[in-house]
Amino acid sequence: MSTVQKKVVIIGGGTAGLVIANKLQSNFDVVVVEKSKYKKYPIWYRIPLLIGLLFKSEKTKYISKREHILSNGRRIPFFDSNLLGGASVMNGCVHVLGNKRQWNTILQKFDSSYNDLLKSYDNLYSLRAKDKNKINLSEAFQNSIGVDFVKSLNKQGIPCGDMNYSNEENCGPIFNTIKRYFRTSVLTLIKEKNFKQRINENVESLLVINDQEVIGVKTSLRDIYSDYVILSGGVVGTCDFLLREKYKTTNESNGFLTNLDIGEGVKDHTNLRLNVSTINNIGSLNEISNSLFKKTALIFKHFSGQPTLMRGTGATTAAHLDLDKDGVVDTRIQIVQFSETGRAGSDGKLFSSSEPGFSISITPINPESKGVIEFDGNNANVDPMYLSSKNDVALLKLALTFCLKLLNSDPLSGNILKIEDEDEIVNNPKRYIANNVFSGYHLIGGTQNAINPDFSVKNTKGLYVCDASIFDQYAASNIHSSVVLIADIFSNKFIKKNI
Repeated sequence: MSTVQKKVVIIGGGTAGLVIANKLQSNFDVVVVEKSKYKKYPIWYRIPLLIGLLFKSEKTKYISKREHILSNGRRIPFFDSNLLGGASVMNGCVHVLGNKRQWNTILQKFDSSYNDLLKSYDNLYSLRAKDKNKINLSEAFQNSIGVDFVKSLNKQGIPCGDMNYSNEENCGPIFNTIKRYFRTSVLTLIKEKNFKQRINENVESLLVINDQEVIGVKTSLRDIYSDYVILSGGVVGTCDFLLREKYKTTNESNGFLTNLDIGEGVKDHTNLRLNVSTINNIGSLNEISNSLFKKTALIFKHFSGQPTLMRGTGATTAAHLDLDKDGVVDTRIQIVQFSETGRAGSDGKLFSSSEPGFSISITPINPESKGVIEFDGNNANVDPMYLSSKNDVALLKLALTFCLKLLNSDPLSGNILKIEDEDEIVNNPKRYIANNVFSGYHLIGGTQNAINPDFSVKNTKGLYVCDASIFDQYAASNIHSSVVLIADIFSNKFIKKNI
């Protein structure tokens, strides 16, 4: 006797949406509606390093670029995916699980535990390249700068450790989401696709009965009826959609959303870098960028199985630091094997020069600055309000001081020709921060106060949210694995509740 499966519509085929679709497809009739136009991009972009080429072009069809405006008027770039798989296929190279204490706080809200997280982690990730239908991980390539970076940190009391975790201070090679030659992502998890995909289709509104019961969605092409609707459009997509529903004209109003807190408490990681010139060639991307021979040699090494910079997007070695000495790791710094004047080609070129050099990238893990997404009647406007917290600025100052001390300590100092803007960093760090901080491209928040412990939207029936918008804090310095894992935890709870 056959059983009719309940229907689920997932709005968004990105990092969270595809994890959820893959997990629910065995028990539900699942449809994923994705506004992006493209299912895949050329294979060479799947080499982790080459994904950077997408960000330089103003006309690329696979990503879209917008800008955030800082309090001092600076415009900094922010990128959105126009690909099935979302940020996971566009910008999900650096892997960090993060801090157990922070995870416990996040998971407690959803009646889940750290053990639940570790079970999901074991099911979805693998350090073995031969494992199939996993997000495969590999340690980044290490050159002389990375080796000396670690030695200098060791001399300052920072021990070597597993950079997947930030439970305590440590340093070592970072992890990238790569199998052998090509990046892995949430697409890799899908062994058999039994769910339906609606690509290049916008969801325009919810279908609602009895003032609060969601029975499907209206898209740009059709009405899709379902038993459940799951919003997984990312911070901007999900908040934009809910705000549009909230502020509909009176005769169409979805009253159950009126009193919900949507778009508040939005955060993004700020990212600050110090550019450094080196005495000798170190194999940095600056040196390689203008040499056809060096590019060819790098590609040959990569496809012959040797560890190279092509395993990642340039970052190779990292450290987790407790700079304010309160017992909690608050900052991650990374060696990035190139230097640049803008970010991700935002000034029209990828690298600042062809001379050998590198950067130290600074990311405060759990910034206090909070912003908002507001709806002006036509568009959702995002303002993360970077550096609005004085404590965030103070932490970046501590990070600059630490990095300068590190760069001037043995053996790392033996490589240094010049630290760019060193005088300004020393004498006016606040100005240096204001003029050089960029987005970390890790938006979270916006729906965290509008959902119940089972991820259902308050005052509704049949409507859920699961994506980066449900986080009110960061568990790690990169949110790819955080979103993947919370999506899996949600899926397990959803199946248990609704089967």
